[in-house]
Amino acid sequence: MEPWCRTPAPSLHRTVLLLLLLLWLLLKPVGCADEAPGAVFSAAPADPGAPCAPSATCPSSGPPVLQQTSTIHLPTLIPLPTQPSQNPTSQVHTNLPPICGRSGELDPTLRDPEAVVRRWPWMVSVQANGTHICTGTLIASQWVLTVAHCLTQHGVTYSVRVGSPWTDQTAQTTSDVPVRQFVINRRFRSRRLWSWVGRANNIALLQLEQAVRYSQHVWPICLPGLDYMLKDGSLCTVTGWGLPRVNGKWPQSRTIQEKDVTILNSKACDNFYHKFSKLPSVIRIINSQMICAQDVDREQFCSEISGEPLACLVESTWYLVGMLSWGPGCKENEVPPIYLRISSYQHWIWERINGQAAPAPSRALLLALPLPLSLLAAR
Repeated sequence: MEPWCRTPAPSLHRTVLLLLLLLWLLLKPVGCADEAPGAVFSAAPADPGAPCAPSATCPSSGPPVLQQTSTIHLPTLIPLPTQPSQNPTSQVHTNLPPICGRSGELDPTLRDPEAVVRRWPWMVSVQANGTHICTGTLIASQWVLTVAHCLTQHGVTYSVRVGSPWTDQTAQTTSDVPVRQFVINRRFRSRRLWSWVGRANNIALLQLEQAVRYSQHVWPICLPGLDYMLKDGSLCTVTGWGLPRVNGKWPQSRTIQEKDVTILNSKACDNFYHKFSKLPSVIRIINSQMICAQDVDREQFCSEISGEPLACLVESTWYLVGMLSWGPGCKENEVPPIYLRISSYQHWIWERINGQAAPAPSRALLLALPLPLSLLAAR
């Protein structure tokens, strides 16, 4: 009689060990050592072999994300000053890469226009024929993120205004930069913008004619990594100029406005929107690419369809977690507006800016994959 329990064969031991090795490689985070789960960096380092900066999401080969292609000229970078300077162009230039998401004004009690633009230096006015139409967000020296539905006009010249708290006047820190080209997400359906289906994938990139010069008034925000977790109840900030036209005024606000909002649970938000819809509950209105935020008193500052950035502060660094896409109307204070979840479009942003696909798995992972498969096939 054979024993009821047998000792596993050596080949089975080897197969199990290799499968465990494969599992370890799959779970091992790809990127630079000691990298924070956080940000897409906004400019290429002067030294290609330089280590990744803090909070930078990096491909397995090393350089930071969102490096601009060789056809794009990087500007001379200017570090954020510790004290406000009346003439930012007089600061010492450096070739060191900037640390994205750093505000130039840390005192929240200062509300004058100059302080506001220092506090939110990534704010961009997207303009058509010199008129403000939407809000954009600076994510790199030559790239601006905005909503796609603002770029559907024909026969207009698009440009952006950076370094200014106003949309209708300029200052010493202001720069107007023409748009070289724009890229709209191919899944966006402008003809169905009236429906919740058409409001999905409402995202676009603007490539500027030339790179902007960084200063305390012009600075890129960080993008969240794929593993960035936005917790329900988090307090974040939405900034912008409001609706393009309200009661005959253009736009709603002449200077940048700011407001704290609270992140809501997506499932609860979806249930809330179903109360106003005839769609069955099995069809999700608020999908995984969207963010809900509680926003009251929106009649004074209604950032509903203009692409306003939703930024969250994590350890002194600001991250662009959302971009305002649509909502129920400015008078419906109890219904939350909807933001696009930026982390859901990380690969799309990477591919459009770099002109290439996101980094492939590491070489060790590719070499390890055939080993357990061949052993299993031989059994």
